[in-house]
Amino acid sequence: MSITIKILLLVSICFASGLTYSQNRSTGSGSSRQGRAQGGSSQSNSKKSESSSSRKNSGQNENTKGGKTTGVAKDTIVFKMKTFQLQNGYTQLKESKLDTIFADYQTYNPLLKKSLSAQTLGNLGAPAQGNDYFERSIDSKEFLFLQNYRPFGKWPDNIQFFNTTKPFTQLEYGQWFSNKPKGESWLKVFQTQNINPSLNFGFSYFSISSQGKYLNQEAKDNSLNFFGSYNIDRYDLWFMIGKNKFTNQENGGLLFPKDIENPDLKPENLPVWFDGTSAEMKNSYGVIAHQFKFGKWIEVKEKKEIFQKFIPRFALMHTMEFTDNSRYFSEVEPNPYYDFSDSRGTVYFYGEGHIPYIKDTKGTALLPSTQDKSGMKRVTNMFYIKAVEAPDRKYTFGKQAYIGVDLINVYFPRKELIYTPGIMQPPLGLIQSDKLTNTFVGGSIFRSEGKFWNYNATGRYYIQGYRFADFEMEGHIEKPIRTAKDTSFFRINASMTNSTPDYFYNHFYSNHFTWENNFNKTYELRLGAVYDNPFRKFKASLKYSIINNFVYWNEKSMPAQANSEFSVVQVFLNKDFKFGGLNILNSVLFQKSTTEVYLHIPQVSTRNTVFIEGLLSKVLTFQFGLDLRYDTQYYADYYSPALGMFYVQNKEKIGNYPWLDLFINLKIKRTRFYVKYANAGTKIVRRGYYTTPGYAAQVAATCFGLSWTFYD
Repeated sequence: MSITIKILLLVSICFASGLTYSQNRSTGSGSSRQGRAQGGSSQSNSKKSESSSSRKNSGQNENTKGGKTTGVAKDTIVFKMKTFQLQNGYTQLKESKLDTIFADYQTYNPLLKKSLSAQTLGNLGAPAQGNDYFERSIDSKEFLFLQNYRPFGKWPDNIQFFNTTKPFTQLEYGQWFSNKPKGESWLKVFQTQNINPSLNFGFSYFSISSQGKYLNQEAKDNSLNFFGSYNIDRYDLWFMIGKNKFTNQENGGLLFPKDIENPDLKPENLPVWFDGTSAEMKNSYGVIAHQFKFGKWIEVKEKKEIFQKFIPRFALMHTMEFTDNSRYFSEVEPNPYYDFSDSRGTVYFYGEGHIPYIKDTKGTALLPSTQDKSGMKRVTNMFYIKAVEAPDRKYTFGKQAYIGVDLINVYFPRKELIYTPGIMQPPLGLIQSDKLTNTFVGGSIFRSEGKFWNYNATGRYYIQGYRFADFEMEGHIEKPIRTAKDTSFFRINASMTNSTPDYFYNHFYSNHFTWENNFNKTYELRLGAVYDNPFRKFKASLKYSIINNFVYWNEKSMPAQANSEFSVVQVFLNKDFKFGGLNILNSVLFQKSTTEVYLHIPQVSTRNTVFIEGLLSKVLTFQFGLDLRYDTQYYADYYSPALGMFYVQNKEKIGNYPWLDLFINLKIKRTRFYVKYANAGTKIVRRGYYTTPGYAAQVAATCFGLSWTFYD
């Protein structure tokens, strides 16, 4: 991390803390007590409360006795924090939780925190994809070539909002013990606070620096975002701005993958395909969501106090989202090749006979032969009319309808030839662009505060533009099942989509790839059911999907469309056991597809964590144990550096070996700490450990991490 960013973060924290308004009451969106001064007869009660509060606050500076100072008084403000997330198109606020959990703290890879199984390029921060089919869904609004970096960034759909009585700061850091020069490290900084009971703001920063043990595989990821909210009785405002940047070297994998099975060869000495090749992804975004509410004031009595509370009935809402995405791929050698001494002879990375479309001669580090630039910019405006779910009415539910417009600009390298002295050739580094629009309408009904059941049903239809006649429908029903001892939940969900394939599936041009397609709309129906019993630590789910006109990356690393319908079924089970200080956590994922042509995923993935937990000296909580992951053998996708995409293959299988970590977690008050010996299995099993065919896993290494939390 550069010194400029370090200074910016430090100044931001110090400056923000100085502006903080420490609240002496628990606050939240639309706080009922906040409206006292506006509530007629309750105005005097509000004034009395304010006077009492002033006297209480003045006593926080010093205690006096007989006119003499006796010392500094203890802070009487109780720390309380509420956490929310926007969902359903940034229109609904749902309570969430900040990740401060002690259990599983040793899993610092964001992808493995979310996915039971994943396919990576070996080192942290490089392109990756989860092996859970139902988590691989591509958001049709986003930049296609960005999808394999999502686990390592911060995006508008997962940013949280807060309301807190005291400033809250969280700092996290981790690295290999032998971090230099071939290690990896990560850093997280998060801070939020309230200026007053209605106004909150904060920021977060996340960085990854991973050199890796193999040649030319460095990855550097950085994510910075700012967020804020302003919530009063009749008006709500949420905003967020941020930037993600991912820079990684592309080595094309090991030239002789079997070399990793030779204990006499060091990882840093193994030859790889590429030298002087890299990819840089950038993403900037901004979102604003605000609404004006209409309703009435009612009189409420609480703890012998009477005050006015505003009850919203309807709302007018507007959301605007902006995103700017780009990918820059460069390489010195446009078509690397090697002469093998065996029957393979001369082998070209991009295939024999392939001649780059733009430039096929070798360049330099300052002027690479390949300079592919592609990207997408989008501005989306949506206007809503909402009937708000009223907690004071027993049979109420929320309703909303909206209209929205997308303005999109896409670009990629120019295809037209231009004249240069003596030759005709495409222009290196220049781009061609295309403008797209979409107009859509939709709505939803929902109930989120019911004690008997909750539900949500949404729908959208595109009435104009590139996605004309596309539709999306989704819904779920959740039923709490209460017994004398615990509460469990049963949830049923379903979705149906009919969508035009992404623009870049149909049109693209670069130094190594070109295509013009006219794919049909992809239709998919998904059904699912989940049973969750948190008290008994048991969860089971069943998911099923039928897909027609599926678009995928074929064996030539080109987009293609399936010519037959297929389905995917998935069963997930999770059960945790506790016997005194012994904890055994078990998860298993079973997936089965009716095709082996378009989709390859491991049939069985498991994770088993066993650890001993205890308390030392009444203050230090500890966990020590092992973490084991396993995938059955399968034809994992190949990876294309020029596109940054994974594509199907039927030549090499990986899997059927244990991924073993040994760890110790420690916690004292607000500080968490872990020490982990990662990927210990490579010391036990000498046969190939691959995360993607041709890409070896990192060797066994010891790493550590720290987390500090402050709210004083």
